[in-house]
Amino acid sequence: MKELKKQWKNGEFGRCYLFFGAETYLLKDYETALEKALLPEGTEMMNHDIFEEKRATAAAIMDAAETFPFLNEKRLVTVKNSEFFQKGGRKEEGEKLKEFLADIPESTCLLFIEEKVEKTSALYKAVVKHGQAVEFKKLTEKDLGAWIKKLCKDNQKQMSESVLGLFLQTVDHDMENMEGELLKLIAYKGEESEIKAEDIRAVCTVSLEARVFDLVKAVAEKRPEKAVQIYRTLLSMKESPYMVLSLITRQFRFILETKLLSESGMTNETIAAKLEIRDFAVKEYLRQSKRFSARVWKDAMKDCLETDLNIKSGKAAEETAVELLIVKYATM
Repeated sequence: MKELKKQWKNGEFGRCYLFFGAETYLLKDYETALEKALLPEGTEMMNHDIFEEKRATAAAIMDAAETFPFLNEKRLVTVKNSEFFQKGGRKEEGEKLKEFLADIPESTCLLFIEEKVEKTSALYKAVVKHGQAVEFKKLTEKDLGAWIKKLCKDNQKQMSESVLGLFLQTVDHDMENMEGELLKLIAYKGEESEIKAEDIRAVCTVSLEARVFDLVKAVAEKRPEKAVQIYRTLLSMKESPYMVLSLITRQFRFILETKLLSESGMTNETIAAKLEIRDFAVKEYLRQSKRFSARVWKDAMKDCLETDLNIKSGKAAEETAVELLIVKYATM
């Protein structure tokens, strides 16, 4: 993936690209980089066609792609969320482009941007054959850390590994949000270069997931007062009890799964990759998992589901039901 920007900087462009995946921040970054590399300032209006969703038809795309660029060497045709690469989508319409991909004019670059992609589809295989398919996956904790450190360095700032860990535990892991939180820290520090733990606590917005993470940690540590305090603080912030319950359920599931996978001999790094969670979370879930046997954690999951059903059926008031669940496992 990193090679793409180097190629574009050297004026080397494929005729066709497909960008897809869960990390939308990176995807948008590469989309913008391609646009800037292909279309110098002032040439965009006449040389960039954008087709979105059902407006994207094979005929319209081919017509735009065959149009010669105006006062520029290249023309860019961007197709967004066409559903050409999905089962049950507009796959048949997309397959009309299969043969065309082999004959895209040298003056045109065709870019597909999709939320979901079926890698067995004929059009996907055609893109791979005649161009390049790039999947933007969620970054690993290691890669996120490297990205954050680079942003710090670019702004004459630095943070230790422990502070970096606290930052990752505190903020929402959407990369766009993380960049915003880091820029807040950079502005807050002014001329000072070292970002410290107290700066993160003073400036950063704590994510809902991080707060529930602390709530479940208090439950595992047999600290009911702390757990209830966090829960009531969330309610005072107008967070939905039902959303809190769903996140508690999710964390109970991760605790159980990390426990079982670790007992099967799997390493922490492999568990993190399998469950798509951060390394620090695996370590904390394994520590919390020692609080109960696997059977009790399974019972906790069942209680979460039962609480969910009781709330949905009107048998229990959601605020009280969730609090009773928290107290039950914090005092066991």
